[in-house]
Amino acid sequence: ALGKQIANRALAPVDRWGVQDDLYAMVKRGNARMGDYLNFLSYYSEENAALPLSSIAANLHHAYIILEENSRDRVASVGRTLFESVLDQIGYEPGREDRHTTSILRDQILWQAALCGSSKAEAFCMTQFARLLKNQSVHPDIQRSVMQVGASCGNRETLEWFVGKIKSSESEHERMNMLVAIGCFKDRKVLEHVKRYVLEEVPDRNKFMPIGVMSENLAAIPSLWGWYQANLAAIERFHPVHYERVLAALVPIAGLGREEEVRTFFRDYMKKQEKMKDVVKLSLERLEIHSRMRKTLSS
Repeated sequence: ALGKQIANRALAPVDRWGVQDDLYAMVKRGNARMGDYLNFLSYYSEENAALPLSSIAANLHHAYIILEENSRDRVASVGRTLFESVLDQIGYEPGREDRHTTSILRDQILWQAALCGSSKAEAFCMTQFARLLKNQSVHPDIQRSVMQVGASCGNRETLEWFVGKIKSSESEHERMNMLVAIGCFKDRKVLEHVKRYVLEEVPDRNKFMPIGVMSENLAAIPSLWGWYQANLAAIERFHPVHYERVLAALVPIAGLGREEEVRTFFRDYMKKQEKMKDVVKLSLERLEIHSRMRKTLSS
């Protein structure tokens, strides 16, 4: 009954957002199946409001990262279909009359559509990225997603281009976009260079940014826990707020599959780092939720 009201837009956008977000919360808690959520999204096939669409995109992205490969395909399929439909509606290119919310939504789902296997989104972003490589302009409203896709499809030479641009750019906003992008490489050898670059070259105030992005990068996740432990002394020197952000991003996902090892590590660690106790506790709780989701929804 709620789905029909959503499809007919009888409910306000904030309610259309709330219904699906509550359902996804039930999935995370274990009171609903992932299939229930994915099936319910069919009522949003004609959705045009940024608030529910942005939330759906975030939830699908979360599921895509958490679930194992055999359960990830349907999430990607639903996301790809929905995102391509939205992009066809709002346009891949920014328009002069775009609302601010539309611009934000486009930048978000361009990257997520490509991540879900959209050849249309990837081809568009790579065409735009080719412009950047030639020192041509790309609309700032899609610059971040274009760089993310460019990095994910790139190689060591691409990383060197980013490093050079980060050094030469006079725009802090542009540098932050590039720091987000370098966390998106799929090539694992390149990611090892990214990790060293982050610790050795990136300004202290920004180090947490690419680490947070790598914490949602399927190519980077398997090695992140070992990297964190091996570089603990350097990471502990981050500003406390930034270190908290690293823990909150890395532990709940990089800890999957090694939950007992992670809990044991922090049981001793919190005796030495009492100031980190709250964020560690929160991160371990999220790890437990993710572990339960993976076990329940991947079975």
